Amino acid sequence: MDEELGRVAGVLHTILVITIAICLVAGALQLVYLADTVAALIVYPGIAALSLGLLLLVHRGWLRLAGGIYLGLLWLAVTFGSLTHGAVRSPSIGGYMLVVIVATLLFRQVWMLVFIGLSAAAITGFLALELSGVVIPQLTPDTPELAFVAHIIHFSAGGVFLSMAVKGLRNALDRARAGELRSASLLLEAQGARRYADNILASMAESLIVLDARGNVQTVNRATLQLLRCAPEQLLGKPFTNILPSFRTAKGNGRGTREESALVERSYHAPDGRDIPVLFARSDLFDDDGTPLGAVCVASDITHLKRAEASLREAKELAEEANLAKSRFLANMSHELRTPLNAVIGYAEMLMEESEERGLDDGLDELRKIQFAGKHLLGLISDILDLSKIEAGRMDIHLETFDVVDMVEAVLDTVRPQIDKARNRLEVDCPRDIGFVHADLTKTRQILINLLSNAAKFTDKGAIRLTVARIVRGDTRMLQFIVADTGIGMSQKQLAQLFQAFTQGDSATSRKFGGTGLGLAISRAFSEMLGGTIEVSSQLGVGSAFTVRLPYMDPRELSSSRRGALADVVAAARAAALRAGLVAAANADLPDQPSPENLPTRRT
Repeated sequence: MDEELGRVAGVLHTILVITIAICLVAGALQLVYLADTVAALIVYPGIAALSLGLLLLVHRGWLRLAGGIYLGLLWLAVTFGSLTHGAVRSPSIGGYMLVVIVATLLFRQVWMLVFIGLSAAAITGFLALELSGVVIPQLTPDTPELAFVAHIIHFSAGGVFLSMAVKGLRNALDRARAGELRSASLLLEAQGARRYADNILASMAESLIVLDARGNVQTVNRATLQLLRCAPEQLLGKPFTNILPSFRTAKGNGRGTREESALVERSYHAPDGRDIPVLFARSDLFDDDGTPLGAVCVASDITHLKRAEASLREAKELAEEANLAKSRFLANMSHELRTPLNAVIGYAEMLMEESEERGLDDGLDELRKIQFAGKHLLGLISDILDLSKIEAGRMDIHLETFDVVDMVEAVLDTVRPQIDKARNRLEVDCPRDIGFVHADLTKTRQILINLLSNAAKFTDKGAIRLTVARIVRGDTRMLQFIVADTGIGMSQKQLAQLFQAFTQGDSATSRKFGGTGLGLAISRAFSEMLGGTIEVSSQLGVGSAFTVRLPYMDPRELSSSRRGALADVVAAARAAALRAGLVAAANADLPDQPSPENLPTRRT
C-alpha cells in the first residue's frame, strides 16, 4: 500500500508540474495570437494557479483529494473550452482523452470509466445542443492560429501523458517479471525445502504420521511403513483410528484431546493384525482462530524394550525370591549359628578362669584371643542375622518402658573402651529430667551403639558428642539423638551409598578400618521400624553428624488397658511407614525444653 501511494504521489506531482508548464506556454501563445480577447486570461492561467495549489496538497499528503480535484477541474476546463469554441466541432474535445489518461495513471479502472462516461455525456450534450439549434457564443475566434495552438497543446499533453502511461506499463511489466522471477526462486526454494524435509522425515527412525482435521492420514514416513509392514495405499486417506483405536481428534478453539509432546505408551494395530507397543506422542495443529488443522503423531517401537522389561521383571522376581529364601534361611539358622559360638566363648572363659586359678599364665593370651575372636564373630553373625530378619519381615518390635538416662549410660559403658582406645574425648548432653519413654529398648540402644562405634572407629584423638533432647516436629513429639564427631568425614559420593548393606565409603576405608558395612543399614532399618528417621551431614576432613528422631511415647499417657494389649501396640509399631501406632499416642504438647546452656554436660 505504501508503495502504491508513493507511485501515485510521483505521478501526480509530475502531471501537475507538466500541467503548470503547458498552461504557462499555452497562455503565452494565446496572449500573442489573441491579445484582444479576455479568454486567454481566464482558462490557462486559472488552471496553472489551481495546479500550483494542488501541488501544495500533494506535498501535504492529500493525494486522493488533490487527484480528484485535478481530474474534475481538467474535465471542466475541457468542457468549458469545447463549449465556448465550437461545441461538438471544437478541437478542445481531444482534451477528454487527456482526462481519461490521467485518471488511468492516478487511480483504478473505475475512475477511468467514470470520466469516460462524463466525457461521452458532455460530447453527447454538445451534439444535442447543436441539433436543437441552440447557439452558444464563442469566447475565442475561430482562427487557424487558435486551432494550431489547441492542437499543439493536445498533442504535447497527450504525448507526455501517454509516455508516462507507457512508462508506467513498462514499470508494471518489469515488476511483474521481477515478481515472476522471485516467485520462481521462492518456488525452487520451497521445493528444495520440501525435499529436505521429506529426506529428514524419510530418514527418521521414529514413525511419523500427519493427519488432517478429520483424523485421516495425509503423510507417512518410511519408518511407519516398515513398522506396520504395509504399503502407503493402505494408510493414506484412511482414518488414523484404524491404527490407534483410542485416538480422538482435537475440537475447536484449541480444546479437546491434546496429549501434546507427552510420551505415553500405546499399541499400534497393523493391517496384518499385529499389535505393536509404541511410545507415542502427538501435537495438534490449530490456526489463529483455534480451528483444528490436524495433528502430527510420532511413535517409537518399544517391542524390544517390553521384552527386556519382562525379562528384567522375571529376573528381579527370581532374585527377590532367592534373596528372601536366603534371608529366611539365615533367620531360621539363628539358633544353630549362635549356639556353637556361645559354647566356644563360654568354654574359653571357663578355661581362662581355671588357668588363672592354677596360675597357668602362659595360655591366657591365647585364650583371650579365642574369646575376642568368638565375640567378634558373634557380633558379625548377629548383624547379618538382624539384617536377614529385617529383609524377611521377621524382626519384631518389643515395646517397654525404660529410663532414657539409664539407657544412655548403658550405651556409653559399652562403647567407652572403643572410644578410649582411639584417645577420643566423649561429650554427652542429656538432661537428667528427660524421663521415661515407652519404646523398643533393644533397638534404640543398638542404634546408638552402632552410631557411637562408627564415630569411634573413624575418629582419632578427636571429639565425639552425644546430644539427647525431646523436640516437636509438626504435631509429633520426638526423641532426638545427635552423634557428632571430628573424624575423617565423608564425600558426597560416599554419602550417596552410606546406608546400603555391605557397603563402605571405598575400598581404602574398608581395608584400613575394617567392618562389614551393616551397622548403618541396620540402624536405618530399626529407625524406620520404630516410626522414626535417621539423617546425616558430613564434610570430608571435618567430621560427620548423625541425627536420629524417634516418636516419643510418654508411659504416663498409656491407659491400663493399653498396657495390657501389648499385641495391639506391637502391630501398630510394625506399621512404621504409616507411623500410626506411635504418632497416635503422642498428641499432647511437650513441656518447655531446657535451653542448651542449662543442659548438663559431661566429659570423659
